[in-house]
Amino acid sequence: MKGKTRRLVVLVLVVAVLTALVPATGLTQGNKTYFTGIECWVADLDPGIWEELGDGNWRITGWQLQATEEMTDPRITGDSYIVASGILDLVVGSGHMQGTLELVNDQGSWFGHWTMRAESWTEGDIHAILNGSGAYEGLVANYHYGPGDDCSPASGYIVETGGE
Repeated sequence: MKGKTRRLVVLVLVVAVLTALVPATGLTQGNKTYFTGIECWVADLDPGIWEELGDGNWRITGWQLQATEEMTDPRITGDSYIVASGILDLVVGSGHMQGTLELVNDQGSWFGHWTMRAESWTEGDIHAILNGSGAYEGLVANYHYGPGDDCSPASGYIVETGGE
């Protein structure tokens, strides 16, 4: 019994120390500004490389797209440039993709990475984390996109990290 108690005490102390060491900047509700809106496809800029793998699966590398972001927060509204790579089943629309996203407007820009998981053409989600520059220096945007045709619903929040 003493061995189990000792392990429990050590575990609690480790968790307490790690909690104290992890910065909590931006994690409080007061530092988050929530937004909603839509992302609409504008154009395919470069098809990249599409390699058929069989059974409806394709490997896509370097697909470049342009979209517009219309959000309730003007800081995260503008033109976006997306680079996508991954493997998709084009028959059912399932697969995983990832890439980069740059959003640009008159006050600055955002750049970051995104990942997508899809079960079908109508079920799946995309998550993106973007770092701001220009007037948005020190800000981080956390995005979530839902499924859509030419336009997809989006929501998320902007966090002030306090860093430059």
